[in-house]
Amino acid sequence: MKGEVILFRLYFIAVLCVFTNMCWAVAFKPILNVLAPMGVLSPKIVSQFEEETHTNVRVEFIGSRYEYDSRLRAGLRNYDVIIADERNLQRLSLQRLLRSLTDDSISIVNPKFPLDQRSKLNLDGRSYVTLLIDPMGIAYKRKSFSLKQNQINWDLLINPDENPYWRQRVFVSNSPKHQLLIALLATGKEITSTSWFIPEASLKWLQNLKLQSTNIDYPLELAFLGNKIEAAVVFRSEYLKLKKVVPDLKFMIPANVTYYDRMGASLVADTVQESLAQSFVKFLKIKRDSLISNENFLSYKVQSFEGSSTKNWILYDDDFPLPRRIENILNDFYKK
Repeated sequence: MKGEVILFRLYFIAVLCVFTNMCWAVAFKPILNVLAPMGVLSPKIVSQFEEETHTNVRVEFIGSRYEYDSRLRAGLRNYDVIIADERNLQRLSLQRLLRSLTDDSISIVNPKFPLDQRSKLNLDGRSYVTLLIDPMGIAYKRKSFSLKQNQINWDLLINPDENPYWRQRVFVSNSPKHQLLIALLATGKEITSTSWFIPEASLKWLQNLKLQSTNIDYPLELAFLGNKIEAAVVFRSEYLKLKKVVPDLKFMIPANVTYYDRMGASLVADTVQESLAQSFVKFLKIKRDSLISNENFLSYKVQSFEGSSTKNWILYDDDFPLPRRIENILNDFYKK
């Protein structure tokens, strides 16, 4: 009798252990840590991935594109996937903070779509996969502008006769380098690593921009609301954020040419969920068209937007180093 009681107890303990392990297995879900800016990932897309893979996706939002390095190096959390603008992805890749993608995650380039081409720093497509497009344009107050779409070009920024309200109320970043890039774009010129001078046409355009510009050191929303500026050169995603606070704001893209940026995804080098992270990047690649449900960005398939042909758009790159001679000329120019 005593032996039967012992056997029953052992059997009960065994059954209890099996049941506990089964419950733990059902309750446990691997966690994928994603670092991303706001307005990129659709909650519906994230939920779909969680359901299909029986995982939990923890998305941590980033406030500024300049925070990525510090977040990844701080070690406060082990991130698995990063979503960022292409310039950040390129820099992080060069710093070996990203892990190469597998063949399944690499997107196939379609020559039919001008915005779906690989950059020189990602020719094999293994560093990151591009997802969304963010074009540059001019945000402006509706009441201060009345030109038609075919009259829109970058010279509007420097021509006070066309837009008298814009006189000395145009904002084009506080960065001299960024202003130079706009001047090069507007005049159809370029600077290479061997350049000794800023093209004369670009320098003259930059001079006119300087006369019409205003420098501000507070948020653009307040500058628009306080009538400190009437127009600003921004990316479309930033314009949509401004519009939530400044409802009278409109956006236009010069018809002839503009810059564009791209959002992409990659694996963090020290991910502890490599297989799951690869699956998530592959999932985002497949669902690229579904990511733009909030209209903050454009599809890579867009061939024309608001009268501007995307085949004329140029990939924005403000990270390339200027020749020392050009830097000195630029510094002297802004000291005057």
